[in-house]
Amino acid sequence: MNFEFTEEQVMFRKMAREFAEREMIPTLKDYEREKKINHDVIKKLASLGLIGMHLPEKYGGLGLDLVTACVVWEQLSWASWTQTLTSIASGVLAGTILSRVASEENRQKYVPLICKGEFKAAVAAVEPTAGSDAGAIETMATLDGDSYVINGSKVFITDGGIADMLVLLVQTDKKLGPKGLTLITVPKGTPGLSVADVHMVGDRAGDMVNAYFTDCRVPKENLLGDIGRGLQNALLGIDMARVFISASAIGMAQSCLDACVKYAKERVQFGRPIGSFQLIQETIARMQAEIQAIRWQVYYAADLKHRGLPHGKELSAAKWLATECAVKTSAEAIRLHGAYGCSDEYPIEHHYRDSVMAQILGGTTEVHKLTIGRELLEINAMK
Repeated sequence: MNFEFTEEQVMFRKMAREFAEREMIPTLKDYEREKKINHDVIKKLASLGLIGMHLPEKYGGLGLDLVTACVVWEQLSWASWTQTLTSIASGVLAGTILSRVASEENRQKYVPLICKGEFKAAVAAVEPTAGSDAGAIETMATLDGDSYVINGSKVFITDGGIADMLVLLVQTDKKLGPKGLTLITVPKGTPGLSVADVHMVGDRAGDMVNAYFTDCRVPKENLLGDIGRGLQNALLGIDMARVFISASAIGMAQSCLDACVKYAKERVQFGRPIGSFQLIQETIARMQAEIQAIRWQVYYAADLKHRGLPHGKELSAAKWLATECAVKTSAEAIRLHGAYGCSDEYPIEHHYRDSVMAQILGGTTEVHKLTIGRELLEINAMK
């Protein structure tokens, strides 16, 4: 057991932090206020190979282990989870699925372009009545000759508005239940596809949309993987997203802690820095202790997953604890800063807004608790 970073990991951590400080922090407030995507950040991350860093080298990725990827995701999200998510989600979600499930021809066609930032693919799984209960998917793909005709809707699609292609989880035969689920790709501009922006509490500099399908026709060759394996194949990307969200949550929490340390030294009340007050020190000490402990849980889960070992309850614990830590730490940071903490002049309030979303994306905290309970008790509480 080795708790030391390798030289390569130290190098990537330094590179990611310098990128965050140089390319994200200076203009973040402007993009958040204007609710615009920073496309330059996406291009520059792609030029560094960081969009597909965990993807195989044969498909244009860097082939890095997941602990190293976590180190990078943490440092980028230290600046902005929204901009990191918008830049990297295509590689984390769709890129992972395509590299594992697509035909070799389509792997070579799409994944290298995703890694270069020249092509975006977004995963659309959630529906108005199907979130944690993926078996309740109602969007239908009906075979008609050589095409599938898609009808239905998807909600809360990350990067859906700027995506060149959507990867949908659809039902092909309601009588088959989960055995009728499959993935199918729908290119941007396909007749019958429309999208609408979703205005969220966070993700101000990101892209979140709902999508609607009305007699949307695509070739049957657009099927991704086998019918009946749709949910399992979608979970390949969702499981990777949970690693990404966990690491990103630690980055947000660390950013809030760093801001608190700085502010507690500079803010003077009653003739002395507020950092000299016992309650302030207790708050900061507890932040540090919780962040550091949960950080190692995240790295541990990432390492298990990278080595192909069972990691379900470990990753659920990481995702649950890390996102809860981000919400708690950012809320305490706002209180420590007082009214200034509610202002975008300080690097806290955007983390608070984003961390609330992180608790939900990739599976709610409650679902992850049930996952851990199911593994330990061998009883499925959701049946």
